[in-house]
Amino acid sequence: MSETLEQFRENLISEIQFDAQQDGVAPRDEFIKQIIQILIDAEEFMEFTPLQFESVGSRNAKIQIDGYNFDDLENCLEFFICDFNGGEEVQTLNNTEAKSLFKKMVNFVTNSMNGFIIANGEPSAPGYGLAEDMENRYKDVKKYKFYIISDRLMSSRIDKFENNEVAGKEATYNIWDIGRLFALDQSKNGREDVIIHLEDFNTKGIPCLKAGKSDEYTAFLCNIPGKVLADLYNKYGGRLLEGNVRSFLTAKGKINKQIRNTILNDPQKFFAYNNGIAATASDVKTKMGSDGLLLTEIDDLQIVNGGQTTASLAAALINDRDRANDLKDIYVPMKLSVVSHDIASTLIPEIARFANSQNKVSEADFFSNSPFHIRMEQCSRQLLAPAVDGNQYGTYWYYERARGSFRQEQAKLTTAEKKKFLKFNPKNQVITKTDLAKYYDIYRMLPDEVSKGAQKNFMKFAEWAADAWEKDPNQFNKEFYKLIIDLDILFKTVDTIVRKSSWYDGGYKAQVNTYALSWLFYLITKDCAGKAIDFKNIWSKQKASDETERQLESIARKTYDYLTDEHRGVQNVTEWAKRPECWKRLKAVPFTLNPSFVDELIDGEVVKENAHAAKKEQKEINKATAMIDVEKYGVTNWKKLLVWCSTNSILSMKEKSILTQCISLREKGKFPSEAQSVCLLKILEKARLESYPD
Repeated sequence: MSETLEQFRENLISEIQFDAQQDGVAPRDEFIKQIIQILIDAEEFMEFTPLQFESVGSRNAKIQIDGYNFDDLENCLEFFICDFNGGEEVQTLNNTEAKSLFKKMVNFVTNSMNGFIIANGEPSAPGYGLAEDMENRYKDVKKYKFYIISDRLMSSRIDKFENNEVAGKEATYNIWDIGRLFALDQSKNGREDVIIHLEDFNTKGIPCLKAGKSDEYTAFLCNIPGKVLADLYNKYGGRLLEGNVRSFLTAKGKINKQIRNTILNDPQKFFAYNNGIAATASDVKTKMGSDGLLLTEIDDLQIVNGGQTTASLAAALINDRDRANDLKDIYVPMKLSVVSHDIASTLIPEIARFANSQNKVSEADFFSNSPFHIRMEQCSRQLLAPAVDGNQYGTYWYYERARGSFRQEQAKLTTAEKKKFLKFNPKNQVITKTDLAKYYDIYRMLPDEVSKGAQKNFMKFAEWAADAWEKDPNQFNKEFYKLIIDLDILFKTVDTIVRKSSWYDGGYKAQVNTYALSWLFYLITKDCAGKAIDFKNIWSKQKASDETERQLESIARKTYDYLTDEHRGVQNVTEWAKRPECWKRLKAVPFTLNPSFVDELIDGEVVKENAHAAKKEQKEINKATAMIDVEKYGVTNWKKLLVWCSTNSILSMKEKSILTQCISLREKGKFPSEAQSVCLLKILEKARLESYPD
């Protein structure tokens, strides 16, 4: 029986109440945290900076926000306000209440831009720094987006909130009520479907040719007017970009000067000069027009290649309106693959990966499907953490390689099976890809990069990890994953310390946690040469020692004072933490580690020896796995491979000899050696790259 809205809300509220009690936070704050993460996973927006601010503006206007985000891909500021009821019954959010909530966020913008908050506010208040940034750093944003997140159900009488202007900028309004959240939860692809009716964009349809069909997808070759593509992007923004492409463009910058030059100076040649875009959809509708087949409707359009082209056209339509001539002479070739919901989550990332294989969007940028993440997932399923707190069983630290997999694994379980699953895979022991990147970059002492946000930091980490994997994949093993878990424990420890401290008055906790830990690692390196934290002790106890907690408390206090000091380089603490200068100055601040903490540090050579042993073990695991994979492939398939390779002449004499010998061994009931097995798999991979039809 499928879940009802009422059951969905009841389960969600129960989960929030439980997690809030466990973490010692208000249910409202836990609701914000969980719903925001759901919407980030759904790619509604990319980042979120908590910033709870209430005040009174000019003419006694009520001001309130609970967080914000600057989307540099769309050049817009997003504001969020929470409407949390928490009661047992589903309550209704009516039109008057929704308007009031939106008005509080709008009042923050208007009172920031007219200088009221700066003139009358308290400089130490969280909203003050953001208001100052809005007058300076964010003064040229293209639009504002306002979000209400609510556990109430939007009234059917709520008016449509039309776009308007706020402080001279376009403004859009979005309500994520419990009904919309429920629909998102029930969606097959984990995202809110975007259904595009092309007639809404002043076109009868997009000319297309059906280019092929298979069991997995249907292909179309299309010719899309530049104006239509730009209008689509300006309406739906980054939601049209496949997640990895969007992260890449956000990190690398979106406007290509050569594309812009063609748009403005040679628009008739745009089709000839530009490679076009590659896209996917879950469904389309077509009709016959006077000039042939037309696409009239596209469901869940995702641009997997050509993000720069799309963003550049959209920007030209807005920023170069006088010269762009409404893009009327521009047409863009589009390859569209219509992929069913059932395989979308696996096939679309692969389409994106291969569509970008010859561009600057490298393997590092499509890192979620890389061997690194596959290995981390394998390690997480094999590593049983020690039993602690009186439990008679160990638990796993679940690595979520694929977005939403932790919830999906539970979806088809019975109540009893789900309870057992959560017993061994506690929710507070889930580590996402962006978590891993954050923890390890803190350990690498890059707090300014981490403070730029989860997605940007992930891209930075991906570049490093792809290079490191290329040099030596064996360094990424169970010990490495244990380190990530230990860093998770340390991060959550300092988070709890900060939250409960009398000196902490709210705001900037994420930045304090990040900088405090990186500073601790830096001070150990600088002042305790040859020493290291005893991570093995953290792993065995699944907690930090008392001395480590005391050290974290003192360094977190000093970090908080530093980040919020009135003489800091930038008024907005969140933005200050993103600057390399912030980290540089902190490293120069005098601070002495507690002698009792230093006494607990261990010899760094022991850590190096453990890492070396783990690499050696991983190498042996790889060999053993290779033998298993060779056996699974089967002697019949190896014979077919030999025939194909001989016909196509792709193997060296040595490779052909190894393949022939190994087939002979299997026919005699013997097994290839570990080294031979590794070679066989390399031969198979080489053949596949040469189009072996495996």
